[in-house]
Parts: sequence; C-alpha cells; structure tokens
Amino acid sequence: MSDLKVQKRKINLMIAAAGLNIGGAEVVIKHLVQTIDRERFNITVCCIKVSGVIGDELSRDGVDIVTLSNPSESRVNYFTFRKLLRIIRSKQIDIVHTHTTDALADAAICKLFMPKFRLIHTFHFGNYPNLRSRYLWMEQVFSRLADRLIAVGEVQRRQIMDVFCFHENRIGRVWNGIAFGSNESDGEFRMRVGAENCILIGTIATLIEQKGLHDLLAVARQVRDTGRKVRFVVVGDGHLRQELEAMRRALGLEETVVFAGWVMNAARVALPAFDVFFQPSLWEAMSIVILEAMAAGKPIVATRVGENTRIIENEVDGFLVKPHDVNGMAEALGRLIDDAGLRCRLGNAAAEKVAQQFTVEHMTQAYEQIYLETLGGMRI
Repeated sequence: MSDLKVQKRKINLMIAAAGLNIGGAEVVIKHLVQTIDRERFNITVCCIKVSGVIGDELSRDGVDIVTLSNPSESRVNYFTFRKLLRIIRSKQIDIVHTHTTDALADAAICKLFMPKFRLIHTFHFGNYPNLRSRYLWMEQVFSRLADRLIAVGEVQRRQIMDVFCFHENRIGRVWNGIAFGSNESDGEFRMRVGAENCILIGTIATLIEQKGLHDLLAVARQVRDTGRKVRFVVVGDGHLRQELEAMRRALGLEETVVFAGWVMNAARVALPAFDVFFQPSLWEAMSIVILEAMAAGKPIVATRVGENTRIIENEVDGFLVKPHDVNGMAEALGRLIDDAGLRCRLGNAAAEKVAQQFTVEHMTQAYEQIYLETLGGMRI
C-alpha cells in the first residue's frame, strides 16, 4: 500500500446490483459486504429494482440499503439513474462497484454527470456471447466508462475480451470466494426428502435451461435402473418446474427424484445432508454453489464448463464430465455411490482446496486492493 496516498478518511463505497434475491452474484455481494474492512470503508448497498431476500437480510444486519425503484410501480423506470446520482452526491461516494448490467448502465450515466467517482464493474455472466442482445449492447457501451473491469474467472475473462475486443490489460480477474459454515446435517432435510436409508445426490440450482436439469433426470433414470438405492433432490425453483416435473412422471421417477423448491439458506440447511453434489450445467462462470459444496466436504460430479476445470481436479477432488454426457455422469455417480472411501477422499480434498484458495477473505482482500489502487492519488 506504500505507493498509495495516505488515507485521510474512510472510503465511501457503494455496491450496486439490480436486486439481491437468491443467486451466485448476490451471494458474492453479501459476503463482500459482510467481510470488508469497516475501518477503511463505509458501505452503501444500492438495489436498482428490488431489495430481495439477501437485501432484506443485510438490512436487518444494519447495512445501509437503498432501493431506487418502487415495487408497486407496474412500468419499468428508465430514470433510476437520477436517484442514483442524487445518492452518490449526498453520500459523497468515492467508488461505485456494480455487479449487474442494469447497475452498470445507471452508474455509467451518472459518471457522465459526475466523473469524479470511480466506477468498477464485475461481470458474473458466464456464456458470452450468448447474452440477450439488449444486455450485450449495454455492456459493450457502458463498460467503456468504467475505471476497472473484473471477471470472476479466466474462461469468462477470455470470452469477454473476445466479444468486446478488450485489451489484455483492460479486464482483471478476482476469483469468487465463499464463507465456511457448519458441515453437519441434523437429519431433518434427509427425512423431508425421504433419503434416510439411501445415498442422497443433490443439486442446488434455479430451474432454468443453463443448469442442465433435463440431463439430471436422464441420469437419475440410468442410476435407478442399475438397482442402486439412491435418491436425487433438486433444491430451487424456476420457470422449468412444471416441465421438469412432467418429464419426471414420464420417466417414472416420482420415487427417485424430489423437487424440494426454494430452501432458505440452502447451503447450511440442505447441502450438508447430501452424500454427493451433482451439477450438470451447460455453462457457468465461476459457480458459487460448487465452492459451497466443496467447502462442505462433498464429492462432486460436475460438467467441464466455466471455471469448473480450474476449481476441480478430475478424480482428485471431484469428477468432471462433458455437458450432456449422460452416460459419463451416471458412471461417475455410480462410482461414488458404491465407494464410501472414495466419497470421503474426494470430499476432504475439495474442502482443503477451497480453504487454501477460494475463501471469502481471499476475495474481499483482492477487491479491497483494487478499490485502493483505483482511487490512486485521489484526495480522500
């Protein structure tokens, strides 16, 4: 820090997103807010649209939360940047750190009127260039006004560089990190899903196309047909729920696959009950739930997408298969179902790796350094 100007007062930092409902980026924001050095930083969290479950939780914990839109309004408010600008001025914000496209757009417009504050943006989407054209255009335009751009993984960083024609030095990388909690299951969740006397294979996901849940059902059918005593559970909800439940009925998997819906604090309530964590995603950036499963000491079967190949070493702390490789997934799960020693060895190795490389403390320290470097000689 010696190359930075001596700090005269706390840095006023705003962390902004469209909203703080359940999701990977939202969990990153939650952990960042909870662990950042309050001796150096005053924190304001800004929700462009709605506060959400995580926003409400942070508010109860005393975090300064501001919401720009009125939930009762039926029409989209295209002028939330005006409210944001007033807040940036009144709170004398030094840095705005955005995590969604909507927040980036509003903050970038504010920077046109008030160029003094620094704008940092973290990309969380992991399947460029396959982003809705409107959002792709917005990121293309408004990212040019950011002082620093951050990717959460190397695969994602390369995708963004190619799509937006960024120079190598234009976009940095900060690995996502997670907080360690209790890894002990109280047995209640296993009873709820009927898995008291069988191997429980679980995933935690929004029920959307990205998560490969049609493949999960096909895999469950294969595993069940081998005669193994196993239950699959999907924790989460989304627009594919009815379609997936219909497929479950068509495959005769009502006694094998449970859709548990949203579970509050799923990483603490549901995840410890799993014997194996299974993620058949078609794409990811850097999956928070993979890190949470590893931290919980769970053996993992996941697809070779995004940063999974960076996080997981095949047959050392998990199994990696190609997306849509139903046979490969079923084979990997079968090995883990049959071998308790293998489950223990892979799970222990996974927990050790996360503790060494992917904690929320690592992530937060990296962002704190970026904040200080971005301010540089700015008078604080």
